[in-house]
Amino acid sequence: MKLYKKKIKDYKNFIQTEYIQDTSIQNVMKQCQNVISRQENFQTSYFEFLYEQSRFIKKRWWGLQGAVLTVLWLLLQNLDAGNRERIAGVLATAFALLIIPEIWKNRRFSAIEIEEAAFYSLRQICAARILLFAVVDLILVTVFFVITLNTIQISAYEIIINFLIPLNVSCCICFRLLCSQKFETEYAVVLVCAIWTGLWLAVLTHDTIYYMIAEPIWLVLVGLSFIYLFFCIEKSQHYCEIIMEDTINGIKT
Repeated sequence: MKLYKKKIKDYKNFIQTEYIQDTSIQNVMKQCQNVISRQENFQTSYFEFLYEQSRFIKKRWWGLQGAVLTVLWLLLQNLDAGNRERIAGVLATAFALLIIPEIWKNRRFSAIEIEEAAFYSLRQICAARILLFAVVDLILVTVFFVITLNTIQISAYEIIINFLIPLNVSCCICFRLLCSQKFETEYAVVLVCAIWTGLWLAVLTHDTIYYMIAEPIWLVLVGLSFIYLFFCIEKSQHYCEIIMEDTINGIKT
């Protein structure tokens, strides 16, 4: 045995025999059990849990989403029908992309292991963040729709088709790909969303294709996009507790 290893072993034995006593260990264990027991008996309502989670979300992302809708409303006032369709599709994708930095910051900062050690499960934490963003985004989009319909000569059908479809598909891409082990960064998801935006604009620029699709088909596509979005969110909750850092480092989860 090398000399430094022998010294380390002797020092370890010395500490264990001279300073660490069974009574001290038992005392610490008892105090920890009391703390854990008090924490388990303390019941927090779900609304209190949501409020605590909202304090960890940077409100600037909601502000930027509101700014995107404000810019879209200003542009809709001064653009013709064809340009309205294009700009609505682009800004709808930008609106969805602003969800990425906050919800998936645990992957960006390698904090999944820390959150898994929290009192609440990682599934509950992710669900709370998604719910908070869903509530705020629903309020923002509802206010945008109400103001737009009352201030601009545009139909609700046109807003739904040109805004909700690209928005829902972009959200599906975000939730589906960011929970995949094949995508390590948000940049790949942004690239896929950019490709989707290009495909959507290609459909809008070809009037023959756009007007060939009847109104019922567009509405069915909106419904399907909502269904698949719910599926992607459920999928993200199912796999949210996979430790991506371990997988990336070659350790199977």
